[in-house]
Amino acid sequence: FIEYEIPMDLIIYNVENGRIASLVKSYEKEHSTLDPEKPEDAQIIAQFLYDSNDVANKKTKKNIVANGQLETGIITSDGVLVDGNRRVSLMRQILEDDSFSAAERARCEKFRAIVLPENAEKKEILRLETTFQMGADEKVGYNAIEKYLHARDLQDQGFSTKDISEFMNLDGENEVIRLIDVMTLIDEYLEYFELDGLYTRLPKGFEDDLLKLNTAIRKIKNGSVSWIPTDRLTEVENDLKCISFDFIRLNAKSQDGFEFRSIASTSNANFLASQEIWDQFVKDWQKATSSTEETPVEEVLTHASSTKESARLLEARDNKWRDNVKDGLMTAFNDAQITINNKKEKEKPAILCKRALNALQQIDLGSISSATDKSDIVVYIEKITKICTKVSNKIQ
Repeated sequence: FIEYEIPMDLIIYNVENGRIASLVKSYEKEHSTLDPEKPEDAQIIAQFLYDSNDVANKKTKKNIVANGQLETGIITSDGVLVDGNRRVSLMRQILEDDSFSAAERARCEKFRAIVLPENAEKKEILRLETTFQMGADEKVGYNAIEKYLHARDLQDQGFSTKDISEFMNLDGENEVIRLIDVMTLIDEYLEYFELDGLYTRLPKGFEDDLLKLNTAIRKIKNGSVSWIPTDRLTEVENDLKCISFDFIRLNAKSQDGFEFRSIASTSNANFLASQEIWDQFVKDWQKATSSTEETPVEEVLTHASSTKESARLLEARDNKWRDNVKDGLMTAFNDAQITINNKKEKEKPAILCKRALNALQQIDLGSISSATDKSDIVVYIEKITKICTKVSNKIQ
């Protein structure tokens, strides 16, 4: 192709750029469709491009100031960017900034690019963009959510799993299937909390947790969890999803004693390994979350005057939810974890007795008279007494 030097005012951002898909989709869900030919919308898209990787963008911008544009871009015959959105946004920043010298700004007045034929099909343009942006060497890494969104967008355009694997430089078709499966879980997570389409509301660390959840779901479906009867498969899968979503949103940390794999795993060291532990854990989870009511997201967003304000209000909504359910959820988790650990020591009764003794010794007898759950305490004491009697009789 022939390279052209094209004036900046003729270049149009690609609003469907895979690098900023989550930001664009979330913005359009909250506000309105972005039109890259409108100056105000183009500015929003440019900010998304910069925010997608500000560290790398600072480095690239410094390089452009020093050397000008080094890599040739690609645009459609209409001037829409296929490859080079990030570079154009940085060059425009330099061009509009009087702190740079006239020579530095002059190097950013035109964008060097090849122009695709007028008859280039949308599918082929998407293939080309993917190959350049994701399939080459990932010059600037994509955020976690973007690859999942892009894989599904390619699937929606009719590309096969084999095509998607090649375009995105993935390790075979199974990885494509995994991306699509996790993308489905992402949408289910957001819908569960009335955040449909707001991909910017995904918490940090969601990817690793959802990958574990996806693996656990696959094992449940193929019968790897032996205690689950056929007529309970859907029930256990749905409970596992909802519980996992709640703990992902809770964002508990390992330093708090929380390990997500204890929930979404099928090894012998997790809650799904035992029907008794799982069923009790589900009951405790339901108790911890059943009375929680939240302000509808649509109502929250009516009080937001900007994207930043809506993010702040939604984060406040999340924090309020966390405050309401954290103690109950962590108690449910810790109880199940303790039971798992105790089962490992079932052949060591002395260790379990010592562990039980240590727990009972922590009771504050001075304040127990004011406890609000006295009836529960009485029931537990009766059960403990019966068990102690049985153990004592067996020893004798």
